[in-house]
Amino acid sequence: MIDIFTRIGAAFVCAVIFCVMTVKMLGAMQQSGYKNKTFLHWLRRGDNLFFNRLFVLSLSLAVFSATTSLAFSFLEKKWALLISAIPFFLFLVVFILVDYKYALKLPYKITGRFSRLFVIYLLVVFGVNLGVLTLLSYLSGLNGSTLYGLIAYAPFSLMPMLLPYLLCLTNLVCAPFETLRNHGYVNRAQKILNQTQVIRVGIVGSFGKTSVKNILKELLSVKYKVLETPASYNTPMGIARTVAKEDFPEKEVFIAEMGAKKAGDIAELCALVKPDYAIFTGICEQHISSFQSLENVFAEKSRILESGAVTVCGESLQERITSAFGENVENVLFADYSNVSNLEMTATGTKFVLTLDGENISVNTKLLGRAAVENILLAATLAKRMGLTGEEIERGLLGVGQIPHRLQLLENNGVYILDDGYNCNPRGAVEALAALCRFQGRKCIVTPGIVECGVLEEKLNGDLGARIAACRLDYTILVGETLVGSVKKGYLDNGGDESALVVAKSLDEAKERLAEWICNGDAVLFLNDLPDVY
Repeated sequence: MIDIFTRIGAAFVCAVIFCVMTVKMLGAMQQSGYKNKTFLHWLRRGDNLFFNRLFVLSLSLAVFSATTSLAFSFLEKKWALLISAIPFFLFLVVFILVDYKYALKLPYKITGRFSRLFVIYLLVVFGVNLGVLTLLSYLSGLNGSTLYGLIAYAPFSLMPMLLPYLLCLTNLVCAPFETLRNHGYVNRAQKILNQTQVIRVGIVGSFGKTSVKNILKELLSVKYKVLETPASYNTPMGIARTVAKEDFPEKEVFIAEMGAKKAGDIAELCALVKPDYAIFTGICEQHISSFQSLENVFAEKSRILESGAVTVCGESLQERITSAFGENVENVLFADYSNVSNLEMTATGTKFVLTLDGENISVNTKLLGRAAVENILLAATLAKRMGLTGEEIERGLLGVGQIPHRLQLLENNGVYILDDGYNCNPRGAVEALAALCRFQGRKCIVTPGIVECGVLEEKLNGDLGARIAACRLDYTILVGETLVGSVKKGYLDNGGDESALVVAKSLDEAKERLAEWICNGDAVLFLNDLPDVY
């Protein structure tokens, strides 16, 4: 009986330590959207050494624990095994302390789902630990050899290598419950939306959704009480969480960002939100990895036009929309770029005059580049359609600030930093490079390339390299191993200066190289700071 309780205690203590030391894996699983396939891609990626460290840990645990047990074999077997546990737990603690410095670029968020996954993962690890220890104890008794008994538990040292796969198993077990739970949240949100008279606005597109949403929110707030989905919450659950807020019934306008990674996503979001108005920013090769072609991207995003919402579309969409839906598309307006005049784009801001329904609106914003002009035009066009005057739109634009990680200009000790970390599309990359080139001092770009473009990734990253070469930047730092080969090839094939190009294995290494190079007056563009799972 004592042996049973000892095994239970040892299994539980080891389970707690194992789960604490691999909590970073749960963060990677969270970044992967709780998809095992994406998580395993992160685990097996060439530049990710996490599994290698687990292997080294397992090997160290086996060697030192078994050696210690044999060294104290002159004592009773139970005392030798007890003493051998000292290096076992010591190595686990050292692993936790050493691995702590290898933080995820995006810290995990302790959400309800994350907490539930951690608890079930702990229970699964505990159960497997107990099963393995019981089996090893049985085999030790079956063998009967004293020497074998001293090393009988060495195979338990391999447990750390199984932890990633136990996490995947746990995630698989939890998935049906989480799906049902999410459906419950969405259904409650649907009921709340059906019971309110709030004006609903949906924003779709391959790029610019969050920026347009933030601009539109500032404009409409001059006249209405507005609530928008926060950050990049653009899924049914993100919308459901926003609708569940206590102050939602007090709002007059609800702006929902709508994302799509597969066919049917926009239709699902439209059925949930039932938008009265919408903005369709445009399309590009983003998410072709899941949609397979640009035509499929358009087919999905354009579902918003079938929702019945009055929709303002980017001018670049006009040919596609008229071809697909006819010349006189009902409830569709196209942003008219001829309404923009006196455009002045500088390194630190953008000025122009916007004419809507005969009213001239002076725009002076800290937002950068042509994309900022297009985003403001889209938001202002819809705001005018929703009843705002030119004076109200101009007043609302005064409240529009820079949007974090979206070509956000920061100044630090005389160094200009363009933070475009959330940019992940070819069109935005062109705009970001153009913004960087407007600075007068030395210029540098730090980028891992562009993702989620499927079979076009090699070509698009080659094009990115060519554009970087054409800009004649003073320093180019490519980060990681995933995509930089194509960027580097495009750069060198198009006359880029090889002496001004370096490849860093990680963002931390890139920052170290940058710190050695940079000085007062320089400008640095951080283009697309990929999450760890890429």
